[in-house]
Amino acid sequence: MGLKAFAQQELRWWTPDHAEGICVPDREHIYHRLPAYMQALVRPDVWDLSLNTAGEYIHFRTTARSLVVRYRLAPGAKSFPHMPETGVSGVDLYAVDRNGRWNWAAPKYKFGDTCTYTYSHFRVDAGQDGLADLYLYLPLYNTIERLEIGCASSDSCLFASSRREPPIVAYGTSILQGAVASRPGLAWTNILGRNLDREVINLGFSGNGRFERPIFELMAKADAALYILDCMPNLAYGNHSQDDTISQRIATGVAVLRAAHPGVPILLVEHAGGHNPFNMDTAMVNKFHMASLLMRSVYQGLVARGIKGLYLLGEDEIGFDDNSTVEGTHPTDIGMMAYAAAYEKKIRRILSGPVAKKLR
Repeated sequence: MGLKAFAQQELRWWTPDHAEGICVPDREHIYHRLPAYMQALVRPDVWDLSLNTAGEYIHFRTTARSLVVRYRLAPGAKSFPHMPETGVSGVDLYAVDRNGRWNWAAPKYKFGDTCTYTYSHFRVDAGQDGLADLYLYLPLYNTIERLEIGCASSDSCLFASSRREPPIVAYGTSILQGAVASRPGLAWTNILGRNLDREVINLGFSGNGRFERPIFELMAKADAALYILDCMPNLAYGNHSQDDTISQRIATGVAVLRAAHPGVPILLVEHAGGHNPFNMDTAMVNKFHMASLLMRSVYQGLVARGIKGLYLLGEDEIGFDDNSTVEGTHPTDIGMMAYAAAYEKKIRRILSGPVAKKLR
């Protein structure tokens, strides 16, 4: 089970009682992204995807410099031909040193009925108490039934309290959920969270980001620093809805968020694939560009109506190139970093500079 590195010592197992990165936590199902009452309010596909742990992480402090993470996935675990199992089903460990720098820990891993990630002899520059701040990102496309962290019995492990400062709440598609990052820490929402030192709540639903009212109403329950609406990749011309329906859904969502939080900025996002001069499939690019033009038109119309605090992230600002995607849509790790960088630049302008306290 991946525990050979600890064969000579007894492990003590620690079980988290909550996960970070969830809009409205459900204490009965700590890894579910939507609370139980919403099962009756959303389409079955959305509910099923909400059970995936995309964007979630466990923040803990420990004296251990070697540890094991073991967890069980729910039956029917997903796999994809264009996404590594380490991204679909794996975890990802980062540490923050006493100077605020993020450090990544290389694992040994094994997938099976019980998945294990073993981290041995990692180094982090911790404070005088010896406690390292560790962040364990959870799988992007599968559902965790149970997770434990094993440390030597002589080490301590403390789970951090939930964050208090307002998060960024993002609603979108498979790109937002994390497809097709090679590991969870490279999903753009997780990169952005590290770069801004702020929690980013991931409401990405693969193939099902459709600007639906129940998700807007859930978002409105969060006292957010910023709301992100990034569903156009699921609503490119000819997919699911007509232009007037899409426009109305966006307007309705903005109205729901504005009614609950009049002063919180809302960032509308064009289709990342709509500006890619290196993609030779011009029909694909034109289709994506039409989705961007629709979002731009909706944004301009809402601003003309006098709605304040709206912002637009354009396809050209994202700036995908020939290394950015796997098949023209879903980002490679290079694309994820470009996406996160474009968001960071825009959000720092919206929120005027350093945007949050440190995670610690």
